[in-house]
Amino acid sequence: MATRPDILLFDREGRRLLVAEVKNKRNTTSRWAAELRRNLLAHEGFRHAEFFLVLTPDHLYLWKGASAEPVPVPPDFIVDSGPLFLPYLQRAGLDLDRMSSPVFELMAISWLSDLVHSRRESETVVSDETWLVQSGLLDAVRNGRLAYELAA
Repeated sequence: MATRPDILLFDREGRRLLVAEVKNKRNTTSRWAAELRRNLLAHEGFRHAEFFLVLTPDHLYLWKGASAEPVPVPPDFIVDSGPLFLPYLQRAGLDLDRMSSPVFELMAISWLSDLVHSRRESETVVSDETWLVQSGLLDAVRNGRLAYELAA
């Protein structure tokens, strides 16, 4: 298992805001995500962030302000990934069910990058994205910076 996060997101002041792990795994559950998070938190590189995100083709799992102790904690938000990634899939002519891990990781990076550079206001978020506002993620990431290393 990697000891560094797939994606780090820093806020506009340069502080670590979000740690993200991207897994091209299907049929995931919140229990699976909580166990994965627990295992990853055993490594220092995954600690000290306001948000912890696990992205899969099925779901997005988000923790906000959760303890950095390596214990299984249920995610605060569980979101169906399909609608999030649909615009990217359509533009690229890709099928989520046949996507390789590196391509899925690139799509996740694109989605996060679009959030960072978004000009959307909280009031304009569509109903299936209200979790972005409720969690505070939309405003927190605005004008931030992504850091990542693409898988080989």
